[in-house]
Amino acid sequence: MNMTLHICSFCLWTILTNTHAEPFIPKQEQQVLERLPESLFQSATRAKTRTLKSQLDNQPNDWSAASQLDKHYINLSQRQADPRYMGYAQATLKLWWNSPRPPLQILLLRAVILQNAHNFKAANRDLDLVLKMQPGHVQANLIKATIATVQGNYPSAIQHCQQLIRRSSMLLALICQHTSASLSGQAESSYRVLHQLLSVDPSLPKKETSWAWTTLAENAWRLGYFEAADSHFKTAIQTGAHDFYLFRVYADFLLQQHRPFEVIKLIKLIDPLTQNDSLLLRLAIAEKTVNSRQLHAHLAVLTARINANRRRGSSLHLGDEARFELYLLNNPQSALQLARQNWQLQRESADTYILLQSAIAADDSVTLEQVTNWLKQQGTKDVVIRKILAGYQGKYHEG
Repeated sequence: MNMTLHICSFCLWTILTNTHAEPFIPKQEQQVLERLPESLFQSATRAKTRTLKSQLDNQPNDWSAASQLDKHYINLSQRQADPRYMGYAQATLKLWWNSPRPPLQILLLRAVILQNAHNFKAANRDLDLVLKMQPGHVQANLIKATIATVQGNYPSAIQHCQQLIRRSSMLLALICQHTSASLSGQAESSYRVLHQLLSVDPSLPKKETSWAWTTLAENAWRLGYFEAADSHFKTAIQTGAHDFYLFRVYADFLLQQHRPFEVIKLIKLIDPLTQNDSLLLRLAIAEKTVNSRQLHAHLAVLTARINANRRRGSSLHLGDEARFELYLLNNPQSALQLARQNWQLQRESADTYILLQSAIAADDSVTLEQVTNWLKQQGTKDVVIRKILAGYQGKYHEG
């Protein structure tokens, strides 16, 4: 498994990451959790799982065997957007989970699992240990960079990306660096550099290529280059990398561009069974916009899933819960509370959008001032944010 690939998917893209259940760790290996449709599993995947589990069963104290199975589960979690596999991954590392100094590979995998659970402090602690053992470690620096980007610490993110230049592909390092730079006052130059790089060197594997084009599309969106953003999103999809973050952010773009029918078409094509909660949420928002007859059924499913998530005490999907409260239930105060909590954990563009929109709906000028001051400090250039704030100022002046 290409660890760089899956770390990028879980860290840069959210990472929400796009599923809505706390990883469940079975108490016994024999415990049956759910009978899944056979179509979800190809025979090769089942065979590989059996082989890796057998190897670990024969050598339960072998950290190398555990790490191979762990990587496999992380891969499946990303590919199928199924959080249970992340729970299986944690259970696989049970002998080393609380160890203060496990082998380097276990530290790295533990950091991926912790990061996916938004336990950034613990993930960074493990990554710091990895970097003490191997200064300049590519995967550790990449995860550190992505966590820093999610939290809005762009100088730290750029610093870790720069560590990749001599140890990884130049293009991958520059994508990492310009992802953060584009959010901290260098949006125009970052867009030009990435666009030029992708035009002359489309040699990355499809997952990394999808990441690069998605990054470019988001940058174009923030700059107000909407036609270019749409084209870049479509190019990312055409790579064939089935990444749920890409579909989610493209759906958000289409909603912001008042294209709900395209959202419905997109999500029904890529997730016809509406298994992914983030995509189901966006489908419901689009359906509400067009007065679809299917909204009531989808709203009931979302309500049940979100209530179950809240009973587990999970804080993984506060941003989407805020969207649910604001756009579907018209509860601005509840949305604002959730969006504030979410913004304490992560400050990507989507997190800022929902916080600002919730604050406007709740007429909370204090939160608006706090967020806009932070954006000014970062040097963020974002046409979407400017439009959101312009709408509020217009409403204020009208009042």
